[in-house]
Amino acid sequence: MPPWLNKRHFLTGGSVIALLLAVVIFLVSSAGNYSVTAAPDGGSKGCASVVSELPRSVMGKEKRETTGAGTAAWGDAGIVLRCGVTPLNPTINLCMTVDGVDWVLDEAKAKKGGPRTLTTYGRHPATEVTVNDSALSPGDVLVDLNRAVKQIPQGDHKCLSLDDVI
Repeated sequence: MPPWLNKRHFLTGGSVIALLLAVVIFLVSSAGNYSVTAAPDGGSKGCASVVSELPRSVMGKEKRETTGAGTAAWGDAGIVLRCGVTPLNPTINLCMTVDGVDWVLDEAKAKKGGPRTLTTYGRHPATEVTVNDSALSPGDVLVDLNRAVKQIPQGDHKCLSLDDVI
């Protein structure tokens, strides 16, 4: 064996190759993953049920891998779901029932031109859906997601209509 080629060089070269291989595997496996912060109860059994029933596509957008427990994203994060958010208190914000699920629109964000964020009402834990793509109708997005969200039963709180309060 030539004097410049010894066991130490093999070990060092092997270690460098192993490290580079690990970095490549990490980058390939995390490509396309979106970093979505988990909600406080994102790891709950209820959220696990929701996530297991989520559709592979919503409004033609394919589901992408996310990093947070109880989260999902579709397309280029044009639609983001976070299960396990804190349930809402009664509010004067727009509350609508879509296919048997009550949702409340965060009107302050919407008025500022921000993403349209809707949160389930009367379900614990609550689920939040953010629609960042202005070409998408939030109502249509919710219809696609409701089957999964229904895994968390409706509690006593429900959206009220004008007939309920007059």
